Parts: sequence; structure tokens; C-alpha cells
Amino acid sequence: MYSIQAVQFNCKQSKACRWIWEVFRLAADSYHHLLNAELHINEWVQEHLSLAEPLFRFISVYLEPGTLFNVLIPLMGILSQGLLTQLLYMITVVSTVSSLEKWIYPELRPLWWLRELYANGNRNAIRSGIALQSHDLSCETSGGLPCAHSMSLMAFLVILSSHLSLSSGCRNRKVLLYSLVGCCMMSVWLSRLYLATEFLHQCLLGSYIAISTLSNIDRHLDYLRNRRRIHFVVIVLLLGSLATAVYFIKLRLGFDPHWSVRQAFKWCPEPTYMRHEGSPIFLLTRDLGNLMGVALSVPLELKPRKSSLSRRFGGILIVEIFNHILRLYTPKQHGRFAFLAFEFSRNALHSLTLIKILPKLIKEKVA
Repeated sequence: MYSIQAVQFNCKQSKACRWIWEVFRLAADSYHHLLNAELHINEWVQEHLSLAEPLFRFISVYLEPGTLFNVLIPLMGILSQGLLTQLLYMITVVSTVSSLEKWIYPELRPLWWLRELYANGNRNAIRSGIALQSHDLSCETSGGLPCAHSMSLMAFLVILSSHLSLSSGCRNRKVLLYSLVGCCMMSVWLSRLYLATEFLHQCLLGSYIAISTLSNIDRHLDYLRNRRRIHFVVIVLLLGSLATAVYFIKLRLGFDPHWSVRQAFKWCPEPTYMRHEGSPIFLLTRDLGNLMGVALSVPLELKPRKSSLSRRFGGILIVEIFNHILRLYTPKQHGRFAFLAFEFSRNALHSLTLIKILPKLIKEKVA
């Protein structure tokens, strides 16, 4: 689908069109050479860092965006409501950017690219002798760019480290703190390379996009604070409309909107390894649901009144138990629309409760 052969141009009577086609072909060839070169990086990581496989598997399973939303961010909220609010709305925006990009243009993953090369009889790929090991965690069903693990965890660590650095005036502690952040991100990148779920450029760009998104949010924070709730709700609805429009535009142009899912089914050694939670439509629904919850929580209280630690722990524990029960009873067998509507509503309710409803209940009890 997303190759130079998929684009059909009739440039026989136009020099400008032929020139554009040549530029496009040159760019596509350069891109393919980049992917071929990066396959060697994946292979090197698998060959030389196999002893760290348990760590890499732990990172990919427990530091993915869903775990941040359902576990790590609520845990941080026990310590500070302001930190919870900032983590939730910023990481939600970052994750939405990631899922929208994956929905609009799902880039190839290393195993898909390598097996397509061999299946198409590419002599250069066969001659290079590249071999990548497939794992159960390698069966991702969304596109590779940007790396969602890299984006969400980078945003999480940057926000958390900024809070810790503000409370610590020691320069040496700040250097140590940011060094730990760098080590954590390096481990995430190596984890995704080892499992052959991402190319190196997808990991690096994921971290860069996360930092750029956070920087833009911070730069326009005063403007965003002055917007009314209805404005943010409309923006979320427009993003949902954009995703729907992309779906029908792809159908109109002859592209498969679920191309990445079909690639996963085509090349995954065991279909049971694939998770519906990793599909592009699920990721987009989850993030838009979280974003709607944040929009309904406007105006956000970034410095709410302090409350008892025990009350915060008890309140968040009850919220997360209820959220976990709802996740267990997701209507997976009642059609795609019911499933997506339920997930959108559950995530919206979850973020709205953590940001707006729970702090009000705690304040009432404290008072």
C-alpha cells in the first residue's frame, strides 16, 4: 500500500509531472535504503544484548501508554493532584498526536519490511543475510511511526523530572536526574529495537515529537487557560471528525484503512499474539476518550488545595478498581461500534473523575 508502486501517475505529456515523479522516486529509494540500513541495527541489538531480554520485555509490557494511564499516572496522583492533572492532560495530548499519526500514515515495522523484501525476492536483502527474531511482543497491529512507548514515556519522565528539579535546588541532583531520564529512554529504545517492533528513527522521532509537543503546550499555556470548556470539546469532536474523514478518504483512494492490522496478520507467526488494544482504531478511541475527559474538566486546577494523603490514596484506589472492572467487562463480542463507544466513554469518565470529580469529593470530606 505505502510504496512507490502504489502511486499511479500519468506523466507522459508533462515535464513538470515527470520531474516531480523523479523526485518522489529518489526520495522513496533513499527511504528504502534507510530502512535497509536500520535493519542491521535491529539485528545487532538482538545478537549482542540478548541477556537483557527480560528487561526489554518488562519495559515493553509495563511502560506502554495504557499502563501509564491506568497505573503510573494515578500512582503519581496519590502524591500530588497538581502533578496528576499535568501528567494526564499533557500525556493525553502527546498520545493523541501519536495515535492520529499512526491512523493517518501507518509506517512499516522492521519485521514487516524485512519479510516483504524476502517475499518480493529483493536480491539485496537476501544477499545481506539479515535475520531478525520474532517474539510474541513483536506482533504489533499499529504503524511504527512514531514509537508510542518512546513518546509517552518521554513525556512522563520530562514532566516528572521538571517537578522534582523545581523542588531541588542542587545542581548535581538535577544532572543526576536528567542522566537517569536519558538512561531510561535509551533502555526503551533498545527494548523496541530488540523486539523488532520499531526502527531506530521511529524511536528517536517519537521522543523528539513528545518534547516538541510539550514545549508547544507550555508556550501557549496562558492562551489555553483562557479558553472555555466548549472550545476544547469542539476541538475533540473535530479531531474525531478528522479521523473519520481520513477513513473514508483512504477508501475513496483505494487504500486500506486497516492496512497495519492486515500486515500484522500477514507476518505474525501466531495470530493469538496480537491484541485488540494495540489496533490503530482502539488507540485513537482511547486517546480521544481521555482527551474528551480532559476537555470536560476545564478549567484545570494545576495547583489545587492540598488534601490528606490517606484520603487521596483511598479515593484513587476506588477509582482504579472501578476502572479495572469496567475494562474486564468491555463488550468485545457486541460489534465494533459498541466496543469503541464503550472504550471512549470509559476513558472519558476515567480522566474526568481523576481530574475533576475526585478532588471535589475529597475537598468536601476534608471540609
